[in-house]
Amino acid sequence: MTGADALAKLRDSQFDVILLDVMLPDMTGFDVCQQIAADLNPGESSVIFVTALHDAQSEEHGLLLGAMDYITKPFSPPAVRARVRNHLTLSRTTRDLRRAHERLQQLAALDYLTGTFNRGHFEMLVNRELERAERSGLTGALLLIDLDHFKRINDTHGHAAGDQVLISVADAWLRELRSCDILGRVGGEEFAVYLPETGGTEATNIAARLLQRTRDLPIVWEGRQTLRITASIGGAWPVDGALDLKTLMKAADRLLYRAKQAGRDRIEIEGANKEQSIC
Repeated sequence: MTGADALAKLRDSQFDVILLDVMLPDMTGFDVCQQIAADLNPGESSVIFVTALHDAQSEEHGLLLGAMDYITKPFSPPAVRARVRNHLTLSRTTRDLRRAHERLQQLAALDYLTGTFNRGHFEMLVNRELERAERSGLTGALLLIDLDHFKRINDTHGHAAGDQVLISVADAWLRELRSCDILGRVGGEEFAVYLPETGGTEATNIAARLLQRTRDLPIVWEGRQTLRITASIGGAWPVDGALDLKTLMKAADRLLYRAKQAGRDRIEIEGANKEQSIC
């Protein structure tokens, strides 16, 4: 097999252990090892050189390129098999640990119930977007969404029904929002959405769609009852240049309160020195 053949296979499949000779028809094994480390799956596979090159310089070069072992010919087949088994175990354990770590990181970022971002991760992502917006001169909008009379659902049907409502509306909103939008659960029944590169008119339209999606959402409870819910939305976007998240949250919260005072199931959104109210 040539080095090019090996690289082609590695692009299509995952291997735990790779046995690699230094002397190949089209390139050196060192070249293949270097490309594996740079472009393909660094850290995912254990590379073992099996070669007739005995000199210490070649061995050092191979190990510095990322190989896990360097076996010279002639070798003992049982010893090679034992070393391959050890590296196979190490490679699989490393991969499992990496996946577990990634899963823990994901869980730490998400709300346990709705699968939206939790408050801490939401704020981190939005702050990053605000910094980017300030550098590029773009704008963005923040929506705060509160479910109307949510306590009644918990009191009448129980907290399991309330949980189902939260899950259902979050899923419906995620389907309505764009892939770039950031949705987080920031309180019990309160959610926040950051809309990157979005001005007042577009933010108002998105908020209106979320409001209607909530109104139209039938939530089947215990297979027989259909629960319905509405929401109130307060929205804000920077008036003069970029604003910090704390200021945007405070403005959106004030407008959310106004929406509730005006009768709920409505939007109050403000920006660019003007206000809009949409029932």
